[in-house]
Amino acid sequence: MTVGSRISKSNVNPLEPSAVKMEPRSEYGFAKISTRKDDVYYEGIVDANGEAIVPLSSRLLVNDITGKLALIQFERKFLFVPLDGGSYSQDDLENVNGFQYAEPHQCGLAKVCVNDSWFYINANYQKAFDADFEFAESFHQNRALVMSDGKHRIIGTDGSTVAELNYDQVSPQSEWCWQVINKVDGKYKSGFVDLDGKQITDLIFDNVGYYDPEVKRIRIYKDERFGFVDEHAKTVISLKYEYARPFDRGTARVTVDGRTFLIDPNGNEVPE
Repeated sequence: MTVGSRISKSNVNPLEPSAVKMEPRSEYGFAKISTRKDDVYYEGIVDANGEAIVPLSSRLLVNDITGKLALIQFERKFLFVPLDGGSYSQDDLENVNGFQYAEPHQCGLAKVCVNDSWFYINANYQKAFDADFEFAESFHQNRALVMSDGKHRIIGTDGSTVAELNYDQVSPQSEWCWQVINKVDGKYKSGFVDLDGKQITDLIFDNVGYYDPEVKRIRIYKDERFGFVDEHAKTVISLKYEYARPFDRGTARVTVDGRTFLIDPNGNEVPE
């Protein structure tokens, strides 16, 4: 499911440097390029010498370049493209089956989807272990959340089960924790578990927001008060605000005792 055929440079469409934008180069000099012409957007990839590896095309998007490997979306399929194997034409990309969906390799494994079934492939593009999932997330810290037969569990990079999560719902949060939810006395209550599935907090929160990687905070809500926890689900700003907006560009607007002001990620008041 990779692209590997080589074509001659003469088959690559020439670039117009003045019209092309280039993103920062990778460690091996590869870079995503893009341009727009008559309201049509084009993307491609060049090597360290500015030669086209993947020619500019309106039919593809460059999702990621890591090392000597690119992940691109070509029309409705996802392809892993080795960038040290020569140049590729649109015909080369057209003739590869690809994946229904894919994300870049993390911890040596990439999450992919074929026929609505999720699994992982290794650096050789082979299935990493004999397991398919109804849901899977990319690995982080050598752990991933997956679901099969309607049950969530945490697995290691060898596919072994680290922990079974017996909750009504499980949601990814930071790379260090997951949010877990159970129905308690007719109401859904949230808590957090760590990378090994051990409970960090009891299921006490009425609402939990999304993890913000910029400030490493998650908004929490309990007993009509808002606060924030960090990427490890440890409380850093106690549940004391009558209202709190999510962080935006480093600050959050909060209300307490009828007064509204801005705070930083540590809960310190900052000027408007």
